[in-house]
Amino acid sequence: MTAAEPPEFKVRSLAHVNLTTEAYNELKRNLMTGGLKPGAKLTIRNLAAGLGISPTPVREALVQLAAEGALTQTAGRSFIVAQLDVTGYEDLRTLRELLEGEGAYRAAERISAETINTLATLHTQLIEAKENADFASALAYNQQFHLTLCAAGGSQRLLKIVEGLWLQMGPLLNALYEHREAPSNLSEHRHITLINALREGDKETARRAIQLDISDGATPILAHLEAQTKNRT
Repeated sequence: MTAAEPPEFKVRSLAHVNLTTEAYNELKRNLMTGGLKPGAKLTIRNLAAGLGISPTPVREALVQLAAEGALTQTAGRSFIVAQLDVTGYEDLRTLRELLEGEGAYRAAERISAETINTLATLHTQLIEAKENADFASALAYNQQFHLTLCAAGGSQRLLKIVEGLWLQMGPLLNALYEHREAPSNLSEHRHITLINALREGDKETARRAIQLDISDGATPILAHLEAQTKNRT
């Protein structure tokens, strides 16, 4: 799997492809990489105009994403990007730690040298994006790093479940990347510990490294959610 160009929320024309599937994939990509923030309002008409297609496939894609918990359907023809509270975030984080930890454990048993090199490249791109305050790119590289790792575990079922968690978590990760500094020493990053463990086939260290990478973000995200709660009261 090769590193892709980091996406921002700039939709592309879907006039010549399988419309419902591609509309779904385009919106899913933006949700998983933080291109859409919690609480953002999505209207069928505006999205259809941006994608260059009719409203019907857009509506079908939005309904599917709402069924997966990534969006909330409101009265009329609009949808809202799901907003997590503290309890919802902690539940998702725990599930990610368990499932992505299992993916890393399995990956350490079977990952190829080529995929390890891909992970190393993605990590370098992630760090460079954060140092340049390019948070959109950092979110995209981070998401691709995690899903590449999970895919290397060899279970499509596990990957599908993890993708579903990222659909709900992705928009909230904006709070993490906008309020954290990149480590000055690349060797301090959990990703480096993970990559080294993969090279050595150390399953337990790989599992723990990705779990700690996920849990490291808890403090700024919880602070962000608690601040939002106070602002609403």
